[in-house]
Amino acid sequence: MKKLKFHLASLLGTLLARFDRLTAPRNAVALPNSLGLLNENGIESLLVDPASAALPFGSRYLLIQRGASGYQYGDVCAGGPAGPLPLGVSSDSPYQIGDMMNVRRLGARKGLELGIGVAGSAVTIDKLLVSAAGGKVQDISTLSVNGTYWVVGRAAATIAATSTTMEIQFVPCVPFQIINTGGTITVPANPV
Repeated sequence: MKKLKFHLASLLGTLLARFDRLTAPRNAVALPNSLGLLNENGIESLLVDPASAALPFGSRYLLIQRGASGYQYGDVCAGGPAGPLPLGVSSDSPYQIGDMMNVRRLGARKGLELGIGVAGSAVTIDKLLVSAAGGKVQDISTLSVNGTYWVVGRAAATIAATSTTMEIQFVPCVPFQIINTGGTITVPANPV
């Protein structure tokens, strides 16, 4: 009787494992002990950080940083000099704590990205773009404050300065740091 129970239990376990494989979402990889998913197209799902002061998010296409509450959380990237590492761009505009957002990781996807530019700041084609305050992107040639910035890509078009924010197409890259000293741009000796 014990052997029969053992064989039935192992058969049932095999059937359940097969069912799980057949019903799992395609191209999704579950991260262990995590609520988020990172798929093969470089899109990571994150929860809105409960410690966020940016709710509701001002718009779509903002740069997102890792949240202060843990690795499964995201928040609007503070940007600017000595700002945190931007993870990617979110096509979502979360409204409240607990909302999920998709973050298109920088350097992990093919094609162009959209970002929100800084109001009153022009963008020139092929110039480097850096992360700015409020999850926005800014042309490197318009930096007026000295400090260390994160480069997120290159502008794909020229856009004149306007009094409002605008969507900017850019070719994303894996973020790297640069130092602005009086308009002279250098790469740190020991980049993060």
